[in-house]
Amino acid sequence: MKKYILLLVMGSLVVGLFSGCDSDLAGINQSPNAISDKNLNRPEAARALIVNLQVSTGDWYPDERSRITSVWTRHMCAPPGLGRPQPVSWNTYKMVRDEHVDRAWIQAYRVVKLANDIIANVPNISFPGTATIDGTRMTRLTRNTMIGMAKFYKALALGETAAFYGSIPVDVAKRAEDPPPQFVSQSAAYAYVQTLLDEALVLFQDSTVTITQDLNFGTPTLTVSPTHRDRWIRATRSLKARFYLHVGNYAAARTEAQNGINAATGTVNAIFNAGLSTEYAPWGHWSQTEAGEPLRAAKFYVDQLRSEAGDTRLAAYLQPGAGTTTIAGYNVDGQAGATTDENTTTRAARLLKYRGYGQPFPLISYEETLLIRAEAEARVNGVTAAALADLNAIRTAAGLPARTVLDFASTAAFITEVLKQKYIQLHLEGQAYHDMRRASEFSLSVLPTGSSIPVRWIYGQSEQFTNPNCPRNDVGTVRNEVL
Repeated sequence: MKKYILLLVMGSLVVGLFSGCDSDLAGINQSPNAISDKNLNRPEAARALIVNLQVSTGDWYPDERSRITSVWTRHMCAPPGLGRPQPVSWNTYKMVRDEHVDRAWIQAYRVVKLANDIIANVPNISFPGTATIDGTRMTRLTRNTMIGMAKFYKALALGETAAFYGSIPVDVAKRAEDPPPQFVSQSAAYAYVQTLLDEALVLFQDSTVTITQDLNFGTPTLTVSPTHRDRWIRATRSLKARFYLHVGNYAAARTEAQNGINAATGTVNAIFNAGLSTEYAPWGHWSQTEAGEPLRAAKFYVDQLRSEAGDTRLAAYLQPGAGTTTIAGYNVDGQAGATTDENTTTRAARLLKYRGYGQPFPLISYEETLLIRAEAEARVNGVTAAALADLNAIRTAAGLPARTVLDFASTAAFITEVLKQKYIQLHLEGQAYHDMRRASEFSLSVLPTGSSIPVRWIYGQSEQFTNPNCPRNDVGTVRNEVL
């Protein structure tokens, strides 16, 4: 994390974030730039921090980490001449330390900083009781919900950052005078993330309080809600399953996914506000405000969507470009046999799903849980009825026929199909990049560009210039054991 950048929660920022969310900031600011230490120990500050934590996660997760990775995995590409030239360089995996890799790092550690503020200050806050439950108990349950959410989001930020960069700091500076944080190995970072999620589970299991500021599962009033608790517990287990999958611990991934999100209503999203231009979704900005709409569907992705007739995701995810009624991916890699539409920049398919300024973006979803469960089950037990059921839940929802065990010559063939469906289903979510480095069944070699895709992101200038502990951007000095 950039040592000297500490995000100060600004009242003017949070007050305008979500008109339907009560962040209760009135009276807690003594300066226009920061909540004072004294006022951090007030319920209004905690509620504001929770909203800001979720909003900052939305600024990070679907932004650079999604946009650049979608180009690298050939979901999207940047046809030359449609907009400013910078995105075209992403087609060839150009990374420079003062651009997207630096922004993604700063955004992720902003999430960590906000989570740390909640974890540090909420235990000192006394929340008011209600007429329906003892005030002391309500205080504990409210605290547990907030701290559990903070640990969940912190784990998400650190786990994804470890997946992209390798070695990362996990114990970051709490104050400006603290020493620069040390980097730990990628495997140690993943272990720390699992510990955070275990701690979040304990907190959620001892809390039934729904808070209004929970943008996913909150309610208009502070109420007792076992459903709220169950959704957070299941989401936490799904996130544990994702990160166990990253490191190849398939037995643990299977166990956690079996107890993970079990319905679409349990998906945790990044939430945006279409009514406030400063809170538009990142993909909405790139689709609607960037000149020329520079990111378009890539031919490889559209080919996957067309590989079986009747896949409804093609029309749900993409729309035709100018001058055509055909959804065609741009032939960014110069493949032979491409159509005129595929070789014409302006005819390249445009984004439809996630194009809206206020459209939620999944952080961890029911669909991802099903696909993790299918893969992990197959790796542990082979092509079982349970693994087939999870795969077929995705296939049939997309208008494709269900598969049977007779359709697969081997377990590896089944896993290839699971990973293909995951590549298609988790549209722009970034997990394909992790899968392609991890799983030989659907590796980088399936892409036209093959193994030239970088296996990790480089460290940006913020960390390099401010933290003497930052490893060099050199394969020999970056501890990158897992991926």
